[in-house]
Parts: sequence; structure tokens; C-alpha cells
Amino acid sequence: MPSHKIKNILFDLGNTLIFYDYSYFYEGLGKLEKKLNILKFKRYIKENDFGNKLCKGKINIRDFFRKAKKKFNLKVSFEDFVYLYSDIFWVNYKMKNFLEKINALGQFRLFLISNTDSTHMNFLMKNFPFLKIFKNRILSYKVGMIKPQKKIFIYTLQKYKLKKGETLLIDDIPANIRAAEAIGIKAIRYKSHEKFLKQFTRIVRK
Repeated sequence: MPSHKIKNILFDLGNTLIFYDYSYFYEGLGKLEKKLNILKFKRYIKENDFGNKLCKGKINIRDFFRKAKKKFNLKVSFEDFVYLYSDIFWVNYKMKNFLEKINALGQFRLFLISNTDSTHMNFLMKNFPFLKIFKNRILSYKVGMIKPQKKIFIYTLQKYKLKKGETLLIDDIPANIRAAEAIGIKAIRYKSHEKFLKQFTRIVRK
């Protein structure tokens, strides 16, 4: 009989361990660039798919800055642009406490699996040191894959020699949950912390 006891936990980052809001970036940029039409700037980012390109490692923050600077004649320095782009995060303290508790137990192998880019990750590791708990990190910009692509989960299982039935994903995005479950990984959608704790307890006690 195959074992289905949870031994591995894959943690999402954004809006699970760390909350974020890109409006801080746009508002901050708007304060420095009085003539910038923020709606046009947002549309330009969306139409050129910069978010996914950054997360897949196809472009970096300097590429993004150069293109935006040229398109909108920005006066902001690269350093200020990077800071505004990065300073959009705050801690989910309930989840931070949960992570630290289960890490102390030593019962599970813990992994971080995130759609992110190098600029955000460097900022997060510097400003949120509890993330150093994760010795194993599957970061989209490094592997060239993003959730909800099933291949990023398959890659994770293969790289770390994990059994899918012993692996649990905690993520806030329904599409990511569905992709993981489709290949046999157990998953909990993170919305309410209290509801999450009940679901987690139920799954790990099986």
C-alpha cells in the first residue's frame, strides 16, 4: 500500500505567507511622475505581459525600466523605480507563526514555490528573514516555469524526489490548486487562516 501521510509541504508566497498590493507601486510612481497616466501605464504592462516575462526570467527589472522609461519619458531614477516596485509587501503574521511552528517540529520537508522575479525575491529575503526557513525554493524566474503550469509541480516532485501522495500545496489561487491536484498533489486553497488550519489538521491526521 502506498503511503499517503503528508511529509512535504509546498508553500506559495504571495497572499499566503506575504501579502502584496501593486497599487503601492503605481501610487508611488504617480507621486514622482506627475505627468504619468497610471491607467495607460498599467495597460502597457498588461498588454506587453511584463508580469509573466519577469516571473519567467525572460526579462529583468532593468529591461522593464528601460522600456517603461522610453515609452513614458520617465524621470525617476532606476534605484527609485526598483524600490517602488519592490516595496509592496507585508507579512501575514498568522501564517508566519504557523510556518515557524511546523518548522520547529521538524516533521515536514518545507518548500517555497513561487511565481516571482529576482528583484522581488532579493527584496523579500532581505526584509523578511523568516523566509530563510526555506532551504529549498522553486522560483519561477529561475526554473522558467510558472504556476499554474503543471510542469512546475512535476519538476518539483522530480527534482526533490517527492511522492505526490505525500505532498501538500498551500496556495491562494484556485488555478494553482487545480493544477497540483490534477497530478495527484494534495492542496489547500488559502483564504481564511482559521479555515486553513482546520483543513490542514484534517489532512495531516489522515
